[in-house]
Amino acid sequence: MDTFLLCPPDHFKIDYSINPWMTGDPVDNRLSQDQWLGLVKAIQESGGVVKTISPQSGLPDMVFTANAGIVSGKTFVISSMKHDERKGESTHFRKWFINEGFSVVDIVPGLSFEGCGDSLIHSNTLIGGYGYRSDLLSLEITAGALGLQLISLELVDPRYYHLDTCFCKVSDTHAIYFPDAFKSGEIEKLSGVINLIPISEADARLFMCNSMLVNETLLIPSRHSEVEKVLKNNHGIKTRPVDVGEFLKSGGSIQCLCLKI
Repeated sequence: MDTFLLCPPDHFKIDYSINPWMTGDPVDNRLSQDQWLGLVKAIQESGGVVKTISPQSGLPDMVFTANAGIVSGKTFVISSMKHDERKGESTHFRKWFINEGFSVVDIVPGLSFEGCGDSLIHSNTLIGGYGYRSDLLSLEITAGALGLQLISLELVDPRYYHLDTCFCKVSDTHAIYFPDAFKSGEIEKLSGVINLIPISEADARLFMCNSMLVNETLLIPSRHSEVEKVLKNNHGIKTRPVDVGEFLKSGGSIQCLCLKI
């Protein structure tokens, strides 16, 4: 049974800009709360379990729990955020995971690592993205700490600053990706590892690669994408749209809001 850690958006707003999507659009607080609750409901109705961490004043991006670290078994590799505005989040995530009985592993000081924003586990492999928010060496350290092989992918489009904005597992055997987000030749490293389905620029801008698989259901952020038809008709993947439009104003969507634990 898939379990996810989420943070209520009590303090979610856009006070600063650390990615190209954060243009200062005001957040509708009531709508963001409703959308977050809709995401919780969708996870639960898809057979998933939701746990929560308390939101903290002054940390508006704490709602994006995927960036807090990555979990394998009872080991939690905690993030070392690149931007000062987010560094304070780690204290609260460290406390939560210790209280839940996890062993916490730190990255070497001076390196940046932003958790499941830039990494995911597939079989015995850590697939990691680097270039904007996470350093290559931090991915190597994380893979070693978790006993996994590493396939690292260099990102080259600042709009897709995290791996989870341009790459997403949609089943045990398939993933979608936005080709232009990767340095030439990088995505070919995954040949024979997982079956790849490219998506269009239009679907990338809808944050379709920030969808999230919950058991056998793929939660997607838009009803109007091209790739949804491909996934359903060609690969038999069950999808469920979940509106998280308020969070897109900060450059995050479904996957960003959830940390699989």
